[in-house]
Amino acid sequence: MTPDSFEYDLVCIGSGPAGQRGAVQAAKMGRRVALVEKRSTLGGICLDTGTIPSKTFREAVVWAVGVARGDGKARTSPPRPAIDQLIDRIADVVQCEATVIANQLSRNNVEVLCGEAAFVAPHRLRVGGPAGWRELTAANVLIATGTEPVAPPIVGRDGVVITSDEVTAIKRLPRTIAVVGAGVIGIEYASMFSALGIEVTVIDRRDRPLEFLDSEIVDELIHQMRKRNVHFRLGEAVESLETDGGASPRAVLTLESGKRIVADVALFSVGRVGATASLASSTRA
Repeated sequence: MTPDSFEYDLVCIGSGPAGQRGAVQAAKMGRRVALVEKRSTLGGICLDTGTIPSKTFREAVVWAVGVARGDGKARTSPPRPAIDQLIDRIADVVQCEATVIANQLSRNNVEVLCGEAAFVAPHRLRVGGPAGWRELTAANVLIATGTEPVAPPIVGRDGVVITSDEVTAIKRLPRTIAVVGAGVIGIEYASMFSALGIEVTVIDRRDRPLEFLDSEIVDELIHQMRKRNVHFRLGEAVESLETDGGASPRAVLTLESGKRIVADVALFSVGRVGATASLASSTRA
């Protein structure tokens, strides 16, 4: 097939930073471009559940608890805000940023398709959405689907066992939370929840969190977090994870050492994997 025989010169799968910028740059060069996004919000994981929501959550926490900032002045607000106060702020920022992205794509004549893309052939895609399925062809396809959290080893989690992508969907602030994984995301959320007065337990099979950082910085971070009621279970691995099934279910984590930890919520944060599984169509030509 010749380039002119394709419906598009470029199709970008995913509207995160890579897909968005790839689509706009190609459009500026006069190419026929479409962008496919399966989520209801443009901006991909970065805007929907990842970087922007987590950093906005952090800033909302800082304001809500009156933590002193660079000007040396503390903000005055209720010591323990309702979850709605935090989530509403995130929603406002996400909506504003999504509007900016939508306008940018529109100005550059990038066609936005809402749905999930799957390959039928190297240059042919099926896009399924609320309005049904559509097939399209492209000379080039940019796969920019981002990542997704490694799923917890439990089904029917009922909001008790969550991943970092589900933090902003919790209905109420817990009194206790267990964070499985002491990487960047786990430590970040452990710090934020502890600032809200929530008792946090961090569990990781490694002896030290954030091993890529200078050891003195990590030691000071751990010291400061312990002062904020964060308990560390390092060198420990989770053997089993379940919910207790009561009227108000809680997460029950049994460690390989035999220790048992019960928390209102367990945040499972042990890494992320490429979000590419849905790209393999079951109806390949």
